[in-house]
Amino acid sequence: MTAHWGIEDPAAVEGSDIEKQKAFNLAFRYMKTRISLLLATPLHRLDKLALTNRLREIGEAEGASHGHKAEA
Repeated sequence: MTAHWGIEDPAAVEGSDIEKQKAFNLAFRYMKTRISLLLATPLHRLDKLALTNRLREIGEAEGASHGHKAEA
C-alpha cells in the first residue's frame, strides 16, 4: 500500500532568505504532522479499506498540495 502526501515544494519559493526559511519550516511542520498522524493510527485494527481511507485523510490534511491523492 502506498500514499502520496504532496506538499508545496519549499525550494520553489522565491523571495528573501527569511521567506525561504519560513517555507521550509512550514513544509517540515506539515510532514511532521502527517508522520505523527500515521504513527497514532492503530494499523493492526484497520482493514485495508479503513487504512486506505485513513491514508487519504492524512494526505488531505492542512498543507496538502492540489492534485495529489493517496493510492492503495
